[in-house]
Amino acid sequence: MKIIRTLILFAFIFSAMSVFAQQILAFDDLSATQAIKVKIDAILEVLNTPEFKGDEKKEVRRQKIRDIVLSGFDFGRMAQSSLGKHWRGRTPEEKQAFTVRFQSLIENTYITKLETYTNEKVVYLNEQRKTKRDREYAKVQTQVITSDGTEIPIAYMMYRQVKDPWLVFDINIEGVSMVNNYRAQFAEFLDQKSFSELLKDIEEKNSSE
Repeated sequence: MKIIRTLILFAFIFSAMSVFAQQILAFDDLSATQAIKVKIDAILEVLNTPEFKGDEKKEVRRQKIRDIVLSGFDFGRMAQSSLGKHWRGRTPEEKQAFTVRFQSLIENTYITKLETYTNEKVVYLNEQRKTKRDREYAKVQTQVITSDGTEIPIAYMMYRQVKDPWLVFDINIEGVSMVNNYRAQFAEFLDQKSFSELLKDIEEKNSSE
């Protein structure tokens, strides 16, 4: 049950990090915390809109969610980080193939579970910021309160360059990094099999969704 709950939370937080590109650009001076709230409101609007509810609206609803997700994450950075040391030595074509499959893997894994959302409450606790060269980084600490009163700590790892929109590059739930979790899985796989087999394995997972 804990695994299922964690997957659902990943799905909810993952989707909550995103917003349509035009909405982001309109709020490029927001703090990371403010940007997250705007994004959460955007995704919840899709989930709560009557015209997107029901099985017959599933594809339309999921495409709306997918459009939101694509604008709020740095999938390139996440893909590279999740592959770790195995990223080095890959050809540009291999890197592109992995990034595309990794992005689809996350979408297919969490968008389906997002629809289990049951009005969890998000509390914004604090925001830590630092500047490194021409980039600004933020760690936004929040708490998800479930319907039974359970409090789940969630940390959003974000960055932006100059005044560009904030982008998510990792999510930490109950001390577990999503990127690190994938990195461990991929490393274990590549200790036994080839990179081409990893691409095939991810592709098969994506096709089964």
